[in-house]
Amino acid sequence: MIVDNTSHKVRKEYLDVIKLFSVLCVIHNHAAPTYTPIRRTISAFFMPVFFIIYGIASSKKPWKSGKEIGRFLEKEIKALLVPYVLWALIYAKRLDWTFVKNLLFGNNYSLQRVETNSVLWFLPCMFMSVLLFQILVNIESRITKNYVKLGFSVIAAIACGLISCCFNGQKVDGGRFFGWDIAFTGCLFMIIGKIIDAVSVLETIKERWPLYIKGMVGIVVMVITCILATENLPYLKEIGCRGVTMAHSKYGRYDLFLAGALMGSFGICLISMMFERVKLFVYMGKFSLVIMAVHHWLFLYVLPICNGIMDLKYGDVLYPMIVALCCFIICIPLCYLIDRYCPELNGKSVRLN
Repeated sequence: MIVDNTSHKVRKEYLDVIKLFSVLCVIHNHAAPTYTPIRRTISAFFMPVFFIIYGIASSKKPWKSGKEIGRFLEKEIKALLVPYVLWALIYAKRLDWTFVKNLLFGNNYSLQRVETNSVLWFLPCMFMSVLLFQILVNIESRITKNYVKLGFSVIAAIACGLISCCFNGQKVDGGRFFGWDIAFTGCLFMIIGKIIDAVSVLETIKERWPLYIKGMVGIVVMVITCILATENLPYLKEIGCRGVTMAHSKYGRYDLFLAGALMGSFGICLISMMFERVKLFVYMGKFSLVIMAVHHWLFLYVLPICNGIMDLKYGDVLYPMIVALCCFIICIPLCYLIDRYCPELNGKSVRLN
């Protein structure tokens, strides 16, 4: 994930584990050769959860001056747009004016057109969502009563959802600039994350629920997510899609999409909390941007090695899991090297000392 949650007084390490597990879900789905129930379940939440985490982890501080707006934009540009450009250049097969135009347009369609890594659509879209979310935070900061603030957040989330419904399943040649149509859905999830953080839902669960309860509830929630995703499948097929594709704003029936996204995100949060003491997972979660950006390149080497797995019983289930595991192992030294020599690829600034 792309969010730097260091703005909180205490870093919530379980959020890093959620980011890691979520990006491994992304790899799983991109590697899966068939549309298994596992893939269908993961499709329901693997992108929404990143926006929810931002809503939980962001500082939620309003702009109070032009200087603060400038600092905010500088931070988000470094965290999202600088790595977007750098990774796009790394994957670029040709550098010409067509590449520049499509890079600046910044959505899945435009990136596919110039044959760079289309997964990078997420970064410009996240940038648009962050800007929209921050504008709403600024408006909300002028409200004094807490219940009115909550009402404003709910109304803003509903408005974002209604706007997104207008674009659900629409195909537009070339897509929309920086995926701004998808950004409204992203902002909706950020608002939900902000509300979750305000009432300390996850913190309470983390402190009070024993591990076995988290695991059992997490499994039940994932089963419910699968049911919701399956219910949504006929509506997705109507718009020519086998599953939710946020990159193309294809959600199927929007209420089922939201329900599946929220349930699946809750499930992955519960499961991740069980592993927050695993320092390797916490460390690697800080590099979810790198893992997301680099896994398509790793596929060139990992997929041929894992091909034989498909011949095994349940090979279609095992194959994407093994691919995700191999990519994770390879990324451990790779992320260390990037952090040491080129932190900009992970949305970080160069160390000055």
